[in-house]
Amino acid sequence: MLLKVKRLTVISTLFFLVLTSSVARNGEENKGRRYFFGGNFGLQFGSITNIEVSPIAGYRLFPWFSVAAGPKYQLYGENYAGFKFSTHIYGGRTFARIMVIGDFDKFIPLGFHGGLFAHTEYEALSLERQYFDLTGSEGRFWLKSVLIGGGISQPLSDRASANIMLLWNLNETANTLYNNPILRFGINF
Repeated sequence: MLLKVKRLTVISTLFFLVLTSSVARNGEENKGRRYFFGGNFGLQFGSITNIEVSPIAGYRLFPWFSVAAGPKYQLYGENYAGFKFSTHIYGGRTFARIMVIGDFDKFIPLGFHGGLFAHTEYEALSLERQYFDLTGSEGRFWLKSVLIGGGISQPLSDRASANIMLLWNLNETANTLYNNPILRFGINF
């Protein structure tokens, strides 16, 4: 099952890159526009259910450097051999992003106008202790994560772009929600 999910992820990513490169426009992404919005939306169903909504609002300080922040909410549940729970996870995140390559086509003229970026992020999430702290106590605690990595930004139109990121959690603990590396998909407009 896990192998099928990995294959589907790789095939979907390749399909996504080929499809979006056909609608990419020539020129610099979001030229002259400083504010941007977007975020991530995720769905996972099965023995683990995870529904995530994570909008962002950002500002391009320079054409090559942007910052953004936004709230994050997850409905998370597990169902393993009689152990069943559901909980709400909420918090926020902020990030900075540096465009290393703005347009691949300017370096290698293959018709792919995506860009390469470096990404650093701080995320703080409120979790229920009884499910994530393993001490058995009640209440909530804040899980703080520092994520670094990079990704590819593919223009979809003159205002929208899709992002694929590969991130690492620098302070991974037993309470961490995701294992390294972390693969994320998002859209900005």
